[in-house]
Amino acid sequence: MSENIPREHYMEILRQSKDTPAVKVLTGIRRSGKSTLLEMFREELKASGISESDIFYLDLDIDRPDNPKDHSELTSMVTEAIDPVPGKYIFLDEVQNVKDWDISVTSFFTTGADVYITGSNSETLSSEISTKLSGRSLPIHVMPLSFSEYTGFRKPDIPSDILFRDYVMTGGMPAVARLVDTPAANIIPSLLYGIFSTVYVKDIEERHDIKGSTRMSNLVKYVMRNIGDRTSARKSSDYLKSKGVSISHVTLEDYLGYMEEAFLVYRAQRIDSKTKEYLDTSDKFYASDLGIRNTVVPYRWEDMDGLLENIVYNELRFRYPEVAVCRTGDHEIDFIADPRGKPSYYQVSLNISDPKTLEREVRPLKEIKDNYPKYIITYDRYLLDDIDGIHVMQIIDWLLGR
Repeated sequence: MSENIPREHYMEILRQSKDTPAVKVLTGIRRSGKSTLLEMFREELKASGISESDIFYLDLDIDRPDNPKDHSELTSMVTEAIDPVPGKYIFLDEVQNVKDWDISVTSFFTTGADVYITGSNSETLSSEISTKLSGRSLPIHVMPLSFSEYTGFRKPDIPSDILFRDYVMTGGMPAVARLVDTPAANIIPSLLYGIFSTVYVKDIEERHDIKGSTRMSNLVKYVMRNIGDRTSARKSSDYLKSKGVSISHVTLEDYLGYMEEAFLVYRAQRIDSKTKEYLDTSDKFYASDLGIRNTVVPYRWEDMDGLLENIVYNELRFRYPEVAVCRTGDHEIDFIADPRGKPSYYQVSLNISDPKTLEREVRPLKEIKDNYPKYIITYDRYLLDDIDGIHVMQIIDWLLGR
């Protein structure tokens, strides 16, 4: 296998956005592949005839004494190396590590350079860029590998059910996927723990000055253990109290936000099926990567329902710009994708062979009276692939589009 495997979903976005009047902002959890994507894109630029002297790259996540500390130093370093005018390409990796970086990025953009930045904190990048460059930035969220991408990182001819088992257990971090079929596979748990620790320390503890917080560490474990369950401030607070940890609802909401900003988890809000308005009720949380989730809390078969939901949610986020939990009447549908465009609806279940389980999954979908696609995604195969117009798909088939 080649060292870098193209991820066409993202590469195509970068190709289409080249030379457009917007700062390209790549966000995502650390080690999800942002830097590698920019490296491959820079190689494509050079292969297309763009001179290496017209491309500037700076890795701001490496602790080097000559790295800029603030916007003034960053601007000086860049402009000494390249003139930020049309036809020039500037790539800044983990730019949030520079104080007031947005001043420099705005300057490079307004003088005509094509600017690409990455960051591992959603709040920092989105708030600063949207303030300085409202309407002139293109957010590109880079997730860990989807299952279809993951299969391309593994050796050929491995049965898809084996690949899926590994995907559930070790997740989709590119560096992890590369190791599974090598003698170094035994270091995967250590690698995953290292990624989690870096995210937790740098993007949560240090960024929000809560080092050594027992409340934060217990909350992370609680959310990861209860993937796919509704998570309210009261419910989480009650759990922490049972562990001897007292925390206010306001602080708890802040902590959930810190996890979300660091891309440890994604928040799935609830939306009304008729009004398409978001509801101010308990949200659900899903891990951005199951390998990291299984590092924080050990895998158990009884969690598999939630893990399947997690995989489907992440896949839908990979495919669609907007995904939510859907309320219909007194019932709830696991997910609605593209709710304000051409929606599709999804229920997720381990097995629907039991009539009661089948009825529970089908009933909310039948309450939706529009003609948009409706799916039940299952772990086990079912005899039928259609129930009154509702598509029934085994999860591997659905993930691989077959």
